Amino acid sequence: MIIAVAKDEAFNFTYRANIDAMKVCGKVVFFSPLSDQELPKCDMLYLPGGYPELFAETLEQNASMRHSIHQYVEQGGFAFAECGGMMYLTNSISIDGKSYAMCDVFPFLATMENAHLHLGYRCISTDNDTLKGHEFHYSEVKENANSEIQITQNQLSAKGKEVATSIYRYKNVIAGYTHWYWAEKGFENFLNNFNVFF
Repeated sequence: MIIAVAKDEAFNFTYRANIDAMKVCGKVVFFSPLSDQELPKCDMLYLPGGYPELFAETLEQNASMRHSIHQYVEQGGFAFAECGGMMYLTNSISIDGKSYAMCDVFPFLATMENAHLHLGYRCISTDNDTLKGHEFHYSEVKENANSEIQITQNQLSAKGKEVATSIYRYKNVIAGYTHWYWAEKGFENFLNNFNVFF
């Protein structure tokens, strides 16, 4: 199994333990959405968090990479994206009234307008396990109705209260704002549990 992991100035929020857990499942290869021209050959794509809003113009200009990722998804490729990685998969990122084209996997707009902090621990309980992570971002996603996008809002805060933090699925892509920690019980186990919600 080859797992392609985005890693550059725009996508640099990763738990080292998560990467180590991936390496147990297969070979990890790193690439840069900022400077590389296309996605490396892989069985799974991981787009971690970071600050795509600070590099939106450069990400937009790299149309070859955006097209490569879009085609990978449309052809049934498996992908997992968190926070900034999810923003990269939207239709566009809006900053100071200007929109920058992204990968157009999800027909949403990510915006920094009227930005305010979303912060807290998050978890989801399944029949067999509890998945844990945290949310930290200032941006928001403006969802558009689309029958092909599956959306769930069943995350809990550290105090056990329901939190309106959406998780999205399109084809074989799972994305959301939560940064998940799967190293404790393994990456493969994490993904198997995550699929329960769709």
